[in-house]
Amino acid sequence: GGANVVAAPKPDQTAARAQAELKKGHIDKAIALAEAAVQGAPREPAYRALLGQADLRAGRFESAIAALNDAMTLGDNSARTALALSLANVAAGDNHEAVAIMDDWRDAIPASDLGLALALAGQTGRGIAMLNDSLRAGNATPKLRQNLAYAFALDGRWREARLMIQQDVPAGEVDARIGAWASQAKPEDFKQRVAALLGTPLRSDPGMPVRLALSASSETEQLAAEAAAT
Repeated sequence: GGANVVAAPKPDQTAARAQAELKKGHIDKAIALAEAAVQGAPREPAYRALLGQADLRAGRFESAIAALNDAMTLGDNSARTALALSLANVAAGDNHEAVAIMDDWRDAIPASDLGLALALAGQTGRGIAMLNDSLRAGNATPKLRQNLAYAFALDGRWREARLMIQQDVPAGEVDARIGAWASQAKPEDFKQRVAALLGTPLRSDPGMPVRLALSASSETEQLAAEAAAT
């Protein structure tokens, strides 16, 4: 009687549980489940994208880059994944790659996110212009104004940053926000800036487990062999 053998959970069920844990803020649990889903279905881009988002929330930026890159290689074409990959690259100190991705996806990523991401990647002038344009076009949300405030701060335009912060933040909290931004304003603080923006811890990242690497699945080697043959 093999009837009492427990079937392994299907990858889609595992991924759904990972998503639920991520929503609850149980990041490490979400990563473990997302890794299991990826192992169960290595060619499914959605699971790698989910793993990448979980890694990003954990402050595991190198791992996030690997997972999100793999997701896009396998056909994920969501603006959310592209933005996450951009921010992970900024956090890893690779502004060049981050900006290249943003340029490819500039029509799909919302201006309020893209403008700040560009500013974080060192293109403060471009970011400010984009956020300003969006503001003038009537998209005056608190998020957009505060992203513009932060872009001004990243550009060293503290007076404009303060004026913009004051539109949404209680007077007693303005100095604290300016202080927080000033404390991570040095060029080499790129990792701290992204971590603070995403509310993630700062941790060293061992990188993606080798068993999950896209190149580790035999199908990829098969594809590579076919590509080489053609």
